[in-house]
Amino acid sequence: MTGPGGFDLSILQDWALSVRADTIELRATPEDGEVALQPMQQGDGPEGPTQMMASLSVSAAMAGLSFQGVLNRGNRGNRGNRGNRGNRGNRGNRGNRGNRGNRGNRGNRGNGDGGAYFQILSPWEEREKLHDLRAHWVNLPVSAPPTRNDLRAELPVLLDLQTRLGCEAEAGRRDEILLERDLELSSYLAPLGINGGSGFDETMRLMVVVAQICEEVGMRYKDRWMAIRPNMLEPALRPFIENPAHASYPSNHAFQSMAIAQVFARAVPEHPGNPELFRRAMRIAHNREWAGVHFRADTLAGFQLAQLFLPTLEQVVEDQMIRTSEEWRG
Repeated sequence: MTGPGGFDLSILQDWALSVRADTIELRATPEDGEVALQPMQQGDGPEGPTQMMASLSVSAAMAGLSFQGVLNRGNRGNRGNRGNRGNRGNRGNRGNRGNRGNRGNRGNRGNGDGGAYFQILSPWEEREKLHDLRAHWVNLPVSAPPTRNDLRAELPVLLDLQTRLGCEAEAGRRDEILLERDLELSSYLAPLGINGGSGFDETMRLMVVVAQICEEVGMRYKDRWMAIRPNMLEPALRPFIENPAHASYPSNHAFQSMAIAQVFARAVPEHPGNPELFRRAMRIAHNREWAGVHFRADTLAGFQLAQLFLPTLEQVVEDQMIRTSEEWRG
């Protein structure tokens, strides 16, 4: 426990990850005095996102995931043309903010800024599946955002994190936050023993596709509530990075990161790096709170959306999950 209403990744020190045919379970045993997040199952009432989980129990029975059928590898050789991702639909020129846009142009696996990036063409086949399945995900029972009074109760924790982030002990976290502003893969690959140039193309593509699909879905839920960023409620809070040019709730970093961990664990359930992959996913999400750009409620809502969306997501990326599975099993 880092402060009133806060939480720390220390809750994950004693845990177990179980991946079975129809269930992913990530269970943490908190130490005395710490608070474990409580599970929220689909269909729970809108008591609030603080009921999200340190125990993830994800039913995939509805997913229809099948490892049968024909692989359609398509034009995978053209991965290098993914660029200008930020400009699709010119959605407020979001890709160009702070000249950080066009993130597809970093090179296939460029490590010039210490990160690992991977280019693909726009995943049009997966997007077609996503929109064919629209009825299954457009109205998921994601909890509504907290009231502003409830959000004000989170501000002391964020202000404390802001102070702690400036300490020398958190220099590594500061570097992580800067690297994680965009879709950078090294934090997801390292737990699996992969570096940016090691040739696990199908795994990297799976992660990028999941992130892109979740970005689109997450934006629709953000637009539903148009929730404010923390420093709009407390001017004394100075974000370590610029606020993204869209609404705060739910956190897409939390949504995308947890979705990547869940989908990979379903594709390669026997991989020994899966527990650390979940830990990294939670740290990436939690880092956005340290950076001052998300409330804790945003993070928990992102985890909840990942849980609820998983059955549909598995159908959308089924073919890529098969290819990833084959890549690890030879």
